[in-house]
Amino acid sequence: MKFITKLSVLFIFSMFAVILMACQQEDMMKKVVGTTWIYSFEDNKDGLEAYRPSTYEFPPARGREGWKFEENGVVKKQAIGPTDVYVTKEGKWNFSQENNKNTLTISLENQKVSYEIVSVSDTILFVKPIEEN
Repeated sequence: MKFITKLSVLFIFSMFAVILMACQQEDMMKKVVGTTWIYSFEDNKDGLEAYRPSTYEFPPARGREGWKFEENGVVKKQAIGPTDVYVTKEGKWNFSQENNKNTLTISLENQKVSYEIVSVSDTILFVKPIEEN
């Protein structure tokens, strides 16, 4: 009887862990979607790229690119155009979680890039570019 009780507790704990991870994934994307994230090169560290919300007071720079992720899977990239004027390019984004990696894939103008979302809060987003083979 003790074995079955321990097995039941282990099963319940495992199910709780799975549900918790799913909630964390959902919470992560809730923080990313709907915000315009601007590249904050000053905060890059250890091979990670840093992005801050557009409401952040950035130090002066010659221009900053950024992303806006919308709920419907549309991404809008704010880029610096050839005449130093910002242009907006539209594409698609997809989020997946495999092998404990939170992967954000962006398809934009026949180009596809992927990032691992390392961490996200209300004030900063850290991503790691994923090299395509």
